[in-house]
Amino acid sequence: MRGMAKNSLPSLSASEQAIMDLVWKRQPVGLNDLLELTNAERREPLSRATLQTQLTRLEAKGWLKRDDSARAHLYSATMKETRGRNKVLTELKARFFGGSSLALVRCLVESGEISAAELAELRKLVRQKKGGES
Repeated sequence: MRGMAKNSLPSLSASEQAIMDLVWKRQPVGLNDLLELTNAERREPLSRATLQTQLTRLEAKGWLKRDDSARAHLYSATMKETRGRNKVLTELKARFFGGSSLALVRCLVESGEISAAELAELRKLVRQKKGGES
C-alpha cells in the first residue's frame, strides 16, 4: 500500500478517524502518548493491544507512517489534516448527499446542528467567496 496514491486511500471508520484526529494534533506521537490521549475522554479505556492493532491498520491503509529509528515507534500522518478531512468529507457527501455540498449544508441547517454564530460565520465566508469571484 505504500505506493498507493494519497487520493485513493481507503475510508476511515469512526474509531480510525478519532485516532487520526489525535495524530494530526500531536504528530509525531508514540503509542503510549496516543493511548493516554485516546483514553482521556473515554469511560471504558482502550487497551494498548487494541490501539496497536488500529495503528497497524491505519499504516496498512496508507493513512499513517511509522518511524522506527527510535526505541519508541513514532506515528505521523501521511497527509496534512486539511487534505485528509477533505477526503473524508468528499466521501461523506458522495455517500449521503449525492455529492451535493448544498444538500449537506441544508441538512445541517435544517437539523439545527449549526449555531447562530456558525451561521453568521458561514454568511461571512459566502460573502468573501462571492466578492473574490468575478
